[in-house]
Amino acid sequence: MTLSNKSTKKNTTQQKHPHYVDCDNCSMQAICQPIGSDNQAIDLTNNYLTRRVEVSAEQSSLLPKTPSTCPTLFDQASPLTAIFAVCSGTFKLCQKNDAGIEKIVGFRFPGELMGEDALFLERYNYSAVALGDNSVCEVFVEPLSACSQLAPELQQNLIQLLTKQSYEQQRNAHAITGKKSADCLLAAFLLNICQRNAKHSGSESVFELTISRQDIACFLGIRRETLSRLLSKFQHEQLINLNGKQLTLLSLNQLKKLANL
Repeated sequence: MTLSNKSTKKNTTQQKHPHYVDCDNCSMQAICQPIGSDNQAIDLTNNYLTRRVEVSAEQSSLLPKTPSTCPTLFDQASPLTAIFAVCSGTFKLCQKNDAGIEKIVGFRFPGELMGEDALFLERYNYSAVALGDNSVCEVFVEPLSACSQLAPELQQNLIQLLTKQSYEQQRNAHAITGKKSADCLLAAFLLNICQRNAKHSGSESVFELTISRQDIACFLGIRRETLSRLLSKFQHEQLINLNGKQLTLLSLNQLKKLANL
């Protein structure tokens, strides 16, 4: 992970300013706010929380992103130190099996958590790779546990957070799994990512697609050529419009019908 230095890049002012997710729409909110009543609120977050840590590639943003240049926030099987919430940008989650074969097991968007499942194993279950210049809020586990012992309400909030996250991940997985055709699978995927970004983007039909076609194809388990053909087909049938990185869902009803939703 590389922390950006504002004073070292002359072209910073020319770069697009990131649009951070509102704290009210972030999954981490339950443990990032003061606890107690308004009159007797206690703020323990300075002990375990670092807000808006920037995660960016060392190379110029003008260079094409490759697996070797995209920065990794944490690696699979490394010891748990912190859990994260995405503030801006997109992360892909990669997992290697015993044979060393890597697959993409998910994506995380603004307001969503990463690494929380490692609280049980105490080691990360996947690698989190930034797709572009992103940012996260970082919650360090050991000081959070210490504060939770002093403030039972914080511990209850953490349990609520993890329970909600488990439910959200099951719902997202259910939206994709069990689809019998590539058309159905892609339609379900596009609907799912737009829906997950709605609170951040303000729209369930418009999304900035920073995920490469290769990564989408890998995640869906289809060939890249098949994905390209389907995207062209969806555009021809006026189901979607893909202009550069901006994805617009033109017919939500038709896509839902195609996805069997």
